[in-house]
Amino acid sequence: MLPRTLGIETSCDETAVAVLDAEGRVEFNCLSSQVAEHAPFGGVVPELASREHLKALPMLVERALEGAGGSPELVAVTAGPGLVGALLVGVRFAGAFAWGRELPLVAVDHLDGHQVSPFLDLEGGPARELPERVLALVASGGHSAWYSTESGETRRLCRTRDDAAGETFDKVAKVFGLAYPGGPVVDRLARRGSAAAAFFRQPRLKDGSNDFSFSGLKSAAIREIRARGLEGVGEHDAGSDALDLLASFESAVVRQLLGPLPDFFAKYQPQVITASGGVAANTLLRECLAEEGRRFGVEVILPPLGLTTDNAAMIARAGQLAWAGGRCADARRLDAWTRKVWHPPGMRRSPTEVGSENAGECS
Repeated sequence: MLPRTLGIETSCDETAVAVLDAEGRVEFNCLSSQVAEHAPFGGVVPELASREHLKALPMLVERALEGAGGSPELVAVTAGPGLVGALLVGVRFAGAFAWGRELPLVAVDHLDGHQVSPFLDLEGGPARELPERVLALVASGGHSAWYSTESGETRRLCRTRDDAAGETFDKVAKVFGLAYPGGPVVDRLARRGSAAAAFFRQPRLKDGSNDFSFSGLKSAAIREIRARGLEGVGEHDAGSDALDLLASFESAVVRQLLGPLPDFFAKYQPQVITASGGVAANTLLRECLAEEGRRFGVEVILPPLGLTTDNAAMIARAGQLAWAGGRCADARRLDAWTRKVWHPPGMRRSPTEVGSENAGECS
């Protein structure tokens, strides 16, 4: 039996707390959004995010303890990658909580959390067991990569060389004069436009890899917006020209994200294909993935919309699985690891290389 787990997520601008039972059922799941605080700046302000985490986290944990089906037996916290100040709030709180209650503590890679999110249920059901072979897309404001998992071993297959897909949506939306975060607004408006009205070329990397590059697409979209006199037009004044341009831009992002899929499917023969992260809420991406699944004859599993953004339920589940594999952290010494040090799946060093003070085995 897995332990009832308290999950804590503070890697960026969402303060999230969740409790999962022994079968991965979500007993409590709550998130404090900082969108209103960061909206005037058009993006996340790290210091502001850290201060908001300090305000919200104790309150959310108190609510979790009251709303869960029992006391937590394990604490799981995002230790990286992310904004170092934001991560430190969660890591320090989780360490103190676990130490004070004599509970085991697990440090979770944020990307591991995203990859288990499609297997969670927000309708009261247990978590689904992970298949032996999974092909997974993680696309969000900070990450865009494909991963292959086989027999519990995960490796990164490709990544973005510059901007992430979600960041690209947000920056183009800002030039249009759309509200922050821009991804959901672009998705909504693009449904009313025609992607055939314009066409954005896909990048070609000189090394022939499957890596992504969204900076050129972002620049091309911004140039087109300005050339058509659509800068700052806003959602309510967006006419057919703006809607068509947004649909074309969205189509280009989705085409690039799914471009490597045929090659990866042929090489790794996954039992399921998943997508996670904030961009996994995009309507066109979900439709295209479902279509690809039918074409390949493989199941596509997408997370509930409520678990596409950063959340603590996925961190709690990843923590449970890590604990089952014997991983544990020292609550007195656990530190936050930014992207530069905390290696994503496929690039991660062993716990002993990272530092024995931060990882170990659970007894």
